[in-house]
Amino acid sequence: MKIKLPKKDDVEIDMAPMIDMVFLLLIFFMVASVVVTEKIDIQLPESKSAKVPEDIKGRLVLAVDVNDQIYIGMTPVTIDELKVVISEELELDPNLRIMIRADARVPYKTSKELMIACGSVGATDLIYASFEE
Repeated sequence: MKIKLPKKDDVEIDMAPMIDMVFLLLIFFMVASVVVTEKIDIQLPESKSAKVPEDIKGRLVLAVDVNDQIYIGMTPVTIDELKVVISEELELDPNLRIMIRADARVPYKTSKELMIACGSVGATDLIYASFEE
């Protein structure tokens, strides 16, 4: 005996919730990925032998402006405060790398004091930022 089955309706997937979710994810990642990097206004020196570092990610950025003021990020610090911060960073990451952005008009004496301060607490991986001529 032949049994007649009821006619199956075409199944449709409602795409509206999926499209809403895609737009929400898109907005989330656009907002989450915006990285604001504020930097101290510095006139970097130029050098014929300057080389672009392969990887500057994960470096602690120190800046020295024309008035010999040292900054960690956007926060002004003294040499003693700098030593404390670098010591704390070295405890978290023994392979701490530092990038120094010194103004071209900063005297060598200030740069030397900065390097000595970094070295006295154990930070030895230093690079200076400069432009290629």
